[in-house]
Amino acid sequence: MGPREPTAHPLLNVAVMNKLLTLALSLPMLACVVGSGTEPGDNTPGGGGGGGGGGTADKADHITTDTTWSGTMNVTKTVTVDHGATLTIAAGTTVTLAPETSIDAAGIVDVQGTKASPVHLSPATTGGFHNGISIPANGELKMAYGVQVGGGISVNGGKITVTDTAMSQAAGDFLVVAAGTVDISYSAIGLEAGTLKDTTHCDMHFGGSGTTIKVTHSNVSSSSYGIMLYGGSGVDLTFNNWFNNSQADVDTSGASGIVSGDISNGWFEKPLKAFPGASITAANLSLTRLPTSGPR
Repeated sequence: MGPREPTAHPLLNVAVMNKLLTLALSLPMLACVVGSGTEPGDNTPGGGGGGGGGGTADKADHITTDTTWSGTMNVTKTVTVDHGATLTIAAGTTVTLAPETSIDAAGIVDVQGTKASPVHLSPATTGGFHNGISIPANGELKMAYGVQVGGGISVNGGKITVTDTAMSQAAGDFLVVAAGTVDISYSAIGLEAGTLKDTTHCDMHFGGSGTTIKVTHSNVSSSSYGIMLYGGSGVDLTFNNWFNNSQADVDTSGASGIVSGDISNGWFEKPLKAFPGASITAANLSLTRLPTSGPR
């Protein structure tokens, strides 16, 4: 939203009006404010809508109607996308999240990045953290060509579909799944060797039961653990590259009951450890890194 031109007043002479007009036109363009309660696109509880070319979610917002974010969006308090509403994050958008804030997808969060214009989800301060994206029951996250750092993804009964996305540098574990449906492909959880140090403790932590999990054709790297597979049945972890994880690529030592998964057709930088409490299929493992896995 740009500055408003001064409104004519009967007591202002022409010279004063011209000076005011010159001053107004010299001011910088101002971004729309999302959630302020005073601007178009207000996202105050019961409101919704909004978006446009950048702004600030400056209070605990509930997005209740379909909304699009673009430009630069600064999230200063947790934003909840209510059931029945869709938050679309357009290609090229940068979303910064303040400490302790998150995006809670009770409805749908649709991240529509492209290879040429990815969507960035980042902490508000360099090297900082946030609480990432949470997907409760009936919620959904769809993400293509995203770059998410500083906070992870928590699935608590909802559904996520992620492709061609780079994820790293969480304060704890990155992808945490208690229950729900997960489909990740052609992505990277972790960093390449020789880049910034990854703060993530575990790239993936799966627990609970009744989940459907598929993470394929991806790179899982640079954490203490590639995956803590402590729950799940028939987890599909095929065609992945596993490397630079200091403790273990696949850890099942904390499994509650018998879990099962398939890590076939993958590449492991170092020898695999034993899988206590788990039934793991590991067929046709590659001797070299798979060039067809990871973001395209």
